[in-house]
Amino acid sequence: MKTQHLETLTYVLVVILLVIAAINQYQITAVSGMMTMQKTTSTGSSTGSQTDLTSFLPKGIPAVYGPELGVSFDDPVNSLNVMAAMDFDLNGPNPNGLSMMYSELTEEQKGRYLRIGSSIACEYCCGATTLIMADGKPACGCAHSAAMRALAKYLLQEHGSEFTDAQILEELVKWKTMFFPKQMLPKLAQQSGQQVNLTELPNMVGGC
Repeated sequence: MKTQHLETLTYVLVVILLVIAAINQYQITAVSGMMTMQKTTSTGSSTGSQTDLTSFLPKGIPAVYGPELGVSFDDPVNSLNVMAAMDFDLNGPNPNGLSMMYSELTEEQKGRYLRIGSSIACEYCCGATTLIMADGKPACGCAHSAAMRALAKYLLQEHGSEFTDAQILEELVKWKTMFFPKQMLPKLAQQSGQQVNLTELPNMVGGC
């Protein structure tokens, strides 16, 4: 009888020890997981933001017009200068390349240009609320606005049947994102529930 009680007591003690060991292991695992999470949060925020930033920035040479104009999202400053110099309405004839002028657009193209140019602005640079005024004249004299106006006129003249108004506007938004990443990227990231590290982004690319 005593032997039976001893065996029972031994069994109970073994079960208790196993339970204690399991609890200890769970606590160790939980603490380890929390430490890993905290480390990732503290050291990985910049990397995560950089990943988000990279995913939202346009890259490479734009299809169709990129090779024709010699512009690339990977070289925003030079691309800005190339496109801005094309805006005849602001700069006058460009001796080194294309000169895009509102008066040279067809009536249909003018209507499309007015709709597109009234839907976007370079407000982060000069405070203008549109690229153009109601008569098609430039609403702002900055290079960013000139580049976007010139690109819109170019696409309307050279590829008007290939690009819808919405697609042309989309291209302008891409360049606006390259020109003003600190202001534009958080808006794009917010749409997908992501965040970017604003301290790593420049206010403006290129001169105004």
